Order: sequence, then C-alpha cells, then structure tokens
Amino acid sequence: MKIIFALMLISAIAWSPVIFAHSGQSASVPAHGAQLAAPPEMIEIRFDDAMRIISVALTSASGDEYSVESLSGRAATETLQVNPPELPAGDYIFEWRGIARDGHAMSGELSFSVQE
Repeated sequence: MKIIFALMLISAIAWSPVIFAHSGQSASVPAHGAQLAAPPEMIEIRFDDAMRIISVALTSASGDEYSVESLSGRAATETLQVNPPELPAGDYIFEWRGIARDGHAMSGELSFSVQE
C-alpha cells in the first residue's frame, strides 16, 4: 500500500508542471524596457502557446491613449502584432489581455521608450 501511495505521489509531482502550466509571453519586439531611437513600426508579443487576444492598449507615461488593434483580431494566435501610430518621444506601456488555450485569463505588459 505504501508503495502505491509513493508511486501516486511521485507521479503527481512529475505531472504538476504540465497540469498547471499556462500560456505566457515568451518574447517581444521591442524588448521590455527598450530605449528606441525611432518609434516602433510594429509591436509584437510572442506566446509559448496560442492565445485568444481580448484587448490591447497603448498609453504614454502621461496617460495619453493611442488607438491600437490586434492584427489577428480575436482569433487564437501565437504572435500578437499591433501597428502603432507614429509616436512622439516619451515612455510607453503596451498592455494585452487574453484567454489561453486552457481557458485561463492571462495578461501582460511591455514598456519601452522612444528617444528624441
């Protein structure tokens, strides 16, 4: 009986990273915290699994909001791409929200600066 319990415990521990893993942000362009000499032509977030994007937002440090939309719409994608408008020099935060394949709500942000 103890052997069966021990095997069940070892199996549960071994599988727990797989069971509890969620999709997440794996890379971005520009990189988080990047200081850019020119405004980005594209903001791109890559995920380690497909994500259905619910919302995106781009704001400046002073609170100005810039209209942006996911190029994939609300379809599940492994790469979120957004064409930002021409941005003046300053600090920016790009935020996204989505639903992972496993149904969990996910969110993240990316900050970057455009130099003068």
